[in-house]
Amino acid sequence: MQINNSGYQSSPKSSTDIESIIVVCAADNNYSMPLAVTMRSAIENLKDNCKIIFYIIDGGITNLNKQKILKSLILGRCEVKFVSMPDYLLRDIQEAHKTLESANKRIKSHITIASFYRLIISELLPNNVEKVIYLDCDLVVKGDLGQLWQSDIENSYMLATQDTWIQYVSNPYGLLNYQELGIPSDLKYFNAGVLLINLKKWRTDNISAKAITYLKQNREYIHWYDQDVLNALLYGQWGELSPRWNLSATIFGGYWKECPFTEEVCNAVIMEPNIIHFTTEKNHGLLDILYAKNISTTI
Repeated sequence: MQINNSGYQSSPKSSTDIESIIVVCAADNNYSMPLAVTMRSAIENLKDNCKIIFYIIDGGITNLNKQKILKSLILGRCEVKFVSMPDYLLRDIQEAHKTLESANKRIKSHITIASFYRLIISELLPNNVEKVIYLDCDLVVKGDLGQLWQSDIENSYMLATQDTWIQYVSNPYGLLNYQELGIPSDLKYFNAGVLLINLKKWRTDNISAKAITYLKQNREYIHWYDQDVLNALLYGQWGELSPRWNLSATIFGGYWKECPFTEEVCNAVIMEPNIIHFTTEKNHGLLDILYAKNISTTI
């Protein structure tokens, strides 16, 4: 398959009775292989009457790696659209990221600017796209994303899973400025690796612009990058997903004893997760191994 000049690659058209699920990922070239694993695993576990339209926010993926990604997919069951960042938005993100790095020593070198692209999804996708599933590139899908897609988002900005390590905004590793922001200490803190986003509501309330402003104005308090930004802006206004949709790989190391769910729930999630999230820098390489061994189709 070829990538055309507009930056989009499309699969053959599917019949009109097949439901389309819209999934957004963001990656630079270093994460192109884990991205392929995430995409392939999502397709493998999709029910027969659905297909996925992938919007990939392109942080510099080479054409060679784009071709490798496409070859690893089942293109009859998906469409892939590589989305380039407009210059004016890229400048805003670059400026915010640079000031964050200079002002905050907690920022780690392996966190790239692509991590902040989810903040401006509403500005990058067509206006007729009103709902999306956002997936990080360091995860493996084991369940049917069609079930997540059908979740009732109601009037929430998004649905997410409570973080199993940083359980509340007042956690020492949570929002460092929650008191200054007037956020109650008992509000839950979510992990931003898997989100069902209400783009219509984001656009109505200009969340992307507010996120960039917050990033610039509160850079000295930010610990967990764009995840802190979203938790600070959308506290109390997001709906909760089952932990099955965002199982942190750290739970297998015994950290379940510190997570907010009961041992019974944790054991059930471990036995049958819908998404496994490789949240630490150390285990990101596991996705490269999965890709290299070509075993993502069996996950």
